[in-house]
Amino acid sequence: MGKFKLLERLYIPTYNKPSHVQCGEVVFDYEKCTGDKLCSVICPADSIVMVDKKPQMKPSPMTECMACGACIAVCPTKAIHMKSTFRVLKGYLKTIDLGDILPPRTI
Repeated sequence: MGKFKLLERLYIPTYNKPSHVQCGEVVFDYEKCTGDKLCSVICPADSIVMVDKKPQMKPSPMTECMACGACIAVCPTKAIHMKSTFRVLKGYLKTIDLGDILPPRTI
C-alpha cells in the first residue's frame, strides 16, 4: 500500500465495507415448505434461521449468504429458489457473465 497515492487508497475495495459486497439471497415457497430445518442446518454461512417452523434469511447486515446452493440441493420439496448471487467488490472489478444460477449437482 505504500506506493498508492492517498486518493487511490480511498478507492481500493475491501471486504469489510458493506457497499463493496453483495451477499446472495434465497426465497422460500412457504406453500411447499414442510419446516424440516434441513436448509438452516446445512447452510455453511448460517444465513437461514427458522421462525415459527418457517425458514427465513437473516436481516441484511447479518446475512453472509454465499449463494452456494446447498439449501436448494437438500430441500426435498424444492421450496427454495436463488434470488440473487454473491458478488464481491461489485462496481470495482469487471464481472464475467456467470450464466444462470443453478443448484449444485446431486448424487
